[in-house]
Amino acid sequence: MKRYEITIDGRTFDVQVLGDPNQDRVEVEVDGEVLVVDVRQAVDAAAPVPPPASERPSSAPTARPAPAAAAPTSSGSGTVRAPLPGVIQHVMVKPGQQVQPGETLLVIEAMKMKNAIRATRGGVIEGVFAVEGKQVAHGDELLRYQS
Repeated sequence: MKRYEITIDGRTFDVQVLGDPNQDRVEVEVDGEVLVVDVRQAVDAAAPVPPPASERPSSAPTARPAPAAAAPTSSGSGTVRAPLPGVIQHVMVKPGQQVQPGETLLVIEAMKMKNAIRATRGGVIEGVFAVEGKQVAHGDELLRYQS
């Protein structure tokens, strides 16, 4: 795994490439948040561009899927449950807070990787049951939206 320090517009980011950068989609960790990014080689007239992973022979290794934390489980009642076991690192929301789809609700660390749990829908948070520093099991209730 390669680690980089990247500065954009005066802001410095700690970036670690977690997957194979030769794949079309790669998992990276940016300042502790795991993201899945699309990768394309920059066009250089002097260098040949490799074919996309989908066109490579099937013997080529495949990228690992994004962590399950990218898609928290929820029930029709508006409950968000832990998609994997781990330790709650950060809780970003509180009861009564309005959230938008895609907004980070909390971060779970599992197997030394930080997994952002994002809102799959907008709404108002009714209750937060996740506590920073506490272990959670797969399926544990993390928070609940107001009905």
